[in-house]
Amino acid sequence: MNPSSSSSKCRVCSNDSNGKRHYGAVVCRACAAFFRRAQSSRLKKTCKKNKQCEFLKDGFFTCKYCRLQKCLNVGMSTESFQFDRDGYQQLCRIQDEIPSSVDTFSGRSNLIIFQAPGTPTSSKPFINIQFLMDKVFKILKEGPETPLFFPVKLEKMAHNLRKVHEETRSPEEQKLEKFGKTESLEHLGMCILTVAKWFTYFDEFQGLPQKLKITILQDVWGIWWKLERLAYTAKLIKQRIITAKKDDLLFRYESERIDLSWCSKYTVEELKFFVEIPNEIRLDELTRLMLDLDPSDVELSFMLGQLCFHYVGKLFQGEILQVADKFQEILADDLHDYYINQLKRPCYSQRLASMMKINNQIQKEVYERQPRRELALIFDVFNVDVSHPEMFAGCL
Repeated sequence: MNPSSSSSKCRVCSNDSNGKRHYGAVVCRACAAFFRRAQSSRLKKTCKKNKQCEFLKDGFFTCKYCRLQKCLNVGMSTESFQFDRDGYQQLCRIQDEIPSSVDTFSGRSNLIIFQAPGTPTSSKPFINIQFLMDKVFKILKEGPETPLFFPVKLEKMAHNLRKVHEETRSPEEQKLEKFGKTESLEHLGMCILTVAKWFTYFDEFQGLPQKLKITILQDVWGIWWKLERLAYTAKLIKQRIITAKKDDLLFRYESERIDLSWCSKYTVEELKFFVEIPNEIRLDELTRLMLDLDPSDVELSFMLGQLCFHYVGKLFQGEILQVADKFQEILADDLHDYYINQLKRPCYSQRLASMMKINNQIQKEVYERQPRRELALIFDVFNVDVSHPEMFAGCL
């Protein structure tokens, strides 16, 4: 036999190997690939014929175990195996080994990187709003400024609502050069006092104990203003909205003119992640719904009352829930009387559905932002202390 011909045969299967060595022995590429797969696999191979199987039959191996043993007998070894040559697999493994970032791990935005607050090195600024609370107590105790008599309770509340529209203006009308600490505290006081005055025109609310009235007020004044400003804005810029497209920017108060450095070390854009800072007006879904509804002052008064009492009822349960449910029934009966006796309109289910859709959408947005507001409290986003922090539960 020709020695060169013998040396070019695979020592496992006797097929041509071109004399090349694979894993320490002269074998063909097929046996080399088999050996690598077999030795890299976690599955243990066994011989079904007690190691007495026929090695080759019709040119095929009948037993993987026996083939592997012959590979080992001719000197093949795993020492020359090379791994990590697949760039894609290597990249995937590196990505798996890299620790996940804080925002990926926690599922929260990395807009601001925080660490848990330690021992404060300096005292926070203190704001005393006792003067504001004294005014609130006085308003709720004395009742409405002017006694009014209407056949429908909602008409009395609507009368005060018209006064609110006359006395308050939007940022676009005010043309403020700067909105800082003084303007913020004045606006806060105006918002709370306005809602307190409006509630005094609801006789059943005035009949509640003083402590219960304060508890309800401190949690609903923010959501009250959210709906009232939505309705007022829709009326104010109605003509501009008609020609605008969906989500068009209607008005923007430059964030650079809003100074919140007195209560936080973060910028306005960063704080928007945690709390709602309405420095712009867009033609969003809520604005479009309010434009289509175009509620009267009586209908808007019903929406305000229903939204506040439904929200605070779900928030507290117990006694407050019972009071809130009762008030909602009273307002619903009043609205029915208004449609039947005043407007002579017995079919008003479609308008009622539109009103409830807006209220439900506002509550949904409030609930969705709640976790972010809780994060702001945990990480001391606002570095200021107030004398009555419970009043800021209504800040949305």
